[in-house]
Amino acid sequence: MAMSPTLRKAMCRWSPIRTCGHGSCVSRFCPAFCRCPGSDLLEDELMALEIILGNRNYSSWSMRAWMLLRLAGVPFEETIQSLYVKGARACVIERGGETGLVPVLRVDGFPIWDTLAIVEYLYEQYPALWPADRFLRPRARSYAGEVHSGLNALREAMPVNARGRNRRAVRTQAVEDDIARVAAIWKTAGSHPEGPWLFGRFNAADIMFAPVASRFQTYGVSLQGGAATYLERMLAHPLVREWFVSGQDEAEIIDMFELPDQSDGKPESSRMTGHPEHPVSHDKG
Repeated sequence: MAMSPTLRKAMCRWSPIRTCGHGSCVSRFCPAFCRCPGSDLLEDELMALEIILGNRNYSSWSMRAWMLLRLAGVPFEETIQSLYVKGARACVIERGGETGLVPVLRVDGFPIWDTLAIVEYLYEQYPALWPADRFLRPRARSYAGEVHSGLNALREAMPVNARGRNRRAVRTQAVEDDIARVAAIWKTAGSHPEGPWLFGRFNAADIMFAPVASRFQTYGVSLQGGAATYLERMLAHPLVREWFVSGQDEAEIIDMFELPDQSDGKPESSRMTGHPEHPVSHDKG
C-alpha cells in the first residue's frame, strides 16, 4: 500500500534512546512535525508532549496512543516502561498516571491517563482524529467505546503478542462472538467516499482496532470478505508496520503472553495474573 503524503511527512528518525532514572524505562524523542489536514496546531504553539508507554510487543493501549500522536503529526518524547516488573506501577504513578497504568500523556508535565481521554485531548487540537459529520462522529466514538469496555473474552483468550505467529488460543463461544462483532464492524469499511477505512479517512476509530488486527495475525484468525480486506489493509498501514518493526528490538519476554504454537501438542500452560509486586501495568489489555 502506498504511503500517503500526510503519513510520509509524519515519519521520523528516532534520536538515541536515553535511560531514565528508574532503570526500568527508557525515553527517546520524535522530532517530526506535520501540519496535517484539520489540525489547529501551529509549530510555535506546541506544548511539550511526553507519552509513557509499555512494551511494544505486548501493550495494546500503548500502540493506540502512539499511533494517535503519530497521526496528529506532533513531536513528542517517548518513555517506555517495562510491564510486569516490580515497581512498574509506582513508576507510572510517579510520572502522574494516577492508576499506575499506561499509556499516560504528559502535556507540559500535566498528566492525562486512559486512552479515550488522550484521544479527546488530541481531538481538540486535531479535529481530523474523529469524523467531521455530526452523526458519524458519535458512531466512531461508539466503536471506540466498544473496544475500550468490551471484547473482554477476545482480549483474555488472545493477549497481544505483536511478534508472535501461529499461536494457539482457546476459542470459546464468547471469543467467537467477539470475533464476529469485530468482523461485522470491519465489513462496513469502504462505505464512505472519502476513503477505504471505517469512516472514509483513517482516524481514531481505525486506530482502536489496530491491536485487534495484531491479535488476529498472531492467532491466525481467518476472516472473509470485507472484514478480511480491512484486516490486510490495517496490517499493511505504515504506522502499524513501524510499530511492529520497532518492537523487534525489545529484549523483554513476558511469559504469560507467550501462548504455545499451534503445532505444539502440549496443553496450554496456565497464565500468570497480576500480583501486588508485579502488577498489571497497561491500560485494560
